[in-house]
Amino acid sequence: MMITKILKQLGITISGLLCLYAHAFAAPTSYVLHNANLIDPYRQSITADGWLQVTGDTIVAIGTGAGPALAQRIDVAGAYVLPGLVDAHMHLTAGPLSVSVDNGVPSISMTSQEDITRFHALAALASGVTSAFSPAGDPEANHVYAVNQQNGLWRGPALSYAGLSFDPTPIAGGTVYPADKQAWQLEIARQKALGVSHIKLYQGLSEAELRQGIALAHEAGLSSIAHLDQVSWQFAVDAGVDALTHALMPSPDLLPSDRRAEFQVDLVPGSSQYLYRWFELVDYDAAPMQQLFTSLAAEKVRVDLTLLVNEMMFFYPQLAELYPERRWQQHPAIASTWRQNLGMSLYNWSEDDFARAQAVFPKVLELVTRLHRAGVPLLIGSDSYAAGHWYWRELALHQIAGLDSWQILQMATSTAASELNLPKVGQLGAGFYADLVILTANPLQDITAVESVSQVIQRGKIYSVATLRAELETLSTLTSTGNLEQ
Repeated sequence: MMITKILKQLGITISGLLCLYAHAFAAPTSYVLHNANLIDPYRQSITADGWLQVTGDTIVAIGTGAGPALAQRIDVAGAYVLPGLVDAHMHLTAGPLSVSVDNGVPSISMTSQEDITRFHALAALASGVTSAFSPAGDPEANHVYAVNQQNGLWRGPALSYAGLSFDPTPIAGGTVYPADKQAWQLEIARQKALGVSHIKLYQGLSEAELRQGIALAHEAGLSSIAHLDQVSWQFAVDAGVDALTHALMPSPDLLPSDRRAEFQVDLVPGSSQYLYRWFELVDYDAAPMQQLFTSLAAEKVRVDLTLLVNEMMFFYPQLAELYPERRWQQHPAIASTWRQNLGMSLYNWSEDDFARAQAVFPKVLELVTRLHRAGVPLLIGSDSYAAGHWYWRELALHQIAGLDSWQILQMATSTAASELNLPKVGQLGAGFYADLVILTANPLQDITAVESVSQVIQRGKIYSVATLRAELETLSTLTSTGNLEQ
């Protein structure tokens, strides 16, 4: 009975366990992909007429020409084969964001739902993403997903993750705010037992709380990741933070001293215009930002900028054009509300606000090249439930900002694997996992070629992208019409 209870908590059925048992004792299959253009971002090499041999979940050999004479040979007809992509900022297990008012008190929820998680996991795989990092989420839901995915019971990217964000704003399934240091330690220990690698520190924390969170994460043998607002990135770096996220860093401390007072003028409490005003006033060549660039590089603090968040806010009137709906990308429960949820943060923006924000967007993009030239580790993240167009757009925005395809592909493969401590991921070579994407177009000519993904291979298992998306389209239709069997 105890075993059955534990399996139920992990979302594993007895039949699933029997399938897993049979799979564990099955002989590993071998096949050869050949007639391929092999792209290895780590080595910045492209090999024409290449082949690679996969046995079980691993690449065992790689070369040029005909390759080994195995029974199963797959001719990819000159397609481009590269390591599976890593989304370094995906909220895979998050549930729908809902806001309600009970007795005059607002209540916010993003409680995880298994059917939504499994839909998005499949959509991420159909995007070419074979590994992902969740910078925040319910650690119990993340743990259940990771166990099932690792055991081959659920399809989707391999997941490493942080847990609930430490923040005073109560969000069911999203935040936690312990009362004292001991309670912080207990919550961190709970999250660690559920497999988190990072402790997430959020924008509502004070400087003292942020410093405490970083120290307690390290004390527990975990990394810290922060999404900050008024507390400056420089303070976080000095306090020992390991990672920072979002190109939304509007601390006045990072502005030139003679512009800080202007930043605060006429700001309406609860409004978000300060997010573009900060970029109007920042000077990347002034002492505060120069010190920050130097500190980030020296301390090797990794950053994922999620430029698409700035774009979606600043260009909100053009959102449908920039981020078109694709039924396979988002579960209907998310697709029906995400635009209006984003719009709530822009409730009082005028045409002038949008015009000013759009005029300063090139300065947001400039932040990419400034950080990259300084030697700051940069990763690619979609800040989405399921990668898809959001992930592809983030790649494109980094190219628009001035990085070349090699640099971007490294950030999305080998650099991500190194920074996130993902073993045997991110390179083409014997001994690495057979996590691969097959593209019909060359991403070295234009990074948007990642959208041409036709097949995804994860741990040696081959998926047709067209088949995955068709399955997701059907699930989306059935869910929307209420005809999905429970």
